[in-house]
Amino acid sequence: MKISGKDAVLILAKHPTLVDLHKKDQTDKFWSYKLKVGSRAEFAFDPHTKRDLIIRFDQEPPKIPGVEKIENLGSKSISTALDRVFSGGKHTAKFKAVIFDESTLLSVIRGLT
Repeated sequence: MKISGKDAVLILAKHPTLVDLHKKDQTDKFWSYKLKVGSRAEFAFDPHTKRDLIIRFDQEPPKIPGVEKIENLGSKSISTALDRVFSGGKHTAKFKAVIFDESTLLSVIRGLT
């Protein structure tokens, strides 16, 4: 079953050993999460979406079933709201992808290096 931003917030809250809520944008447009182990990779999404879960990543997400429409953001303009929720340096929005369901979301998080 497809998940939304609202679903993702609830899913991630159930897995406090994997990620921490890192930062919320002032306008509540994007929330970023940081992995607790490894590279401490970051990702962000709109927590209010009711349809597709579109996540922005600081590195290329793993290519696994359920990760769709991976797009390199290298040459794209990034919104100020999105810039504010990443910590900077190597942690900036570089890719975006649509995440299909809960198991895919958890697999992606475990697959980020």
